[in-house]
Amino acid sequence: MNCSALSIRPARSVVGRQGFRLLGRFDHMAHQFLGVTPRRWLEYLVAILIGNAIYYFSLVPHLPDSLRHQGFRTDWGAGIDFVVCVAVYGLIRLGSSL
Repeated sequence: MNCSALSIRPARSVVGRQGFRLLGRFDHMAHQFLGVTPRRWLEYLVAILIGNAIYYFSLVPHLPDSLRHQGFRTDWGAGIDFVVCVAVYGLIRLGSSL
């Protein structure tokens, strides 16, 4: 293989104006985790905590045994809990957009 056929650039020419713009994007991404802002993670956490509190303290005493969540299983109770958490998250997002 001919070495002149390879286009090897010095490191200094790789980072130009374009490279510094990319570094700026990475700096912005440092304030996010998995593409989500800390505020959104806080909204998720609050929705899960409030949704689980509503499910376990308000709904479970009135649900039949077949609709209650049994720990570490995928059942109808887990689905209802999920729907309650999603509804609470929707209310949080609706409230924050007003």
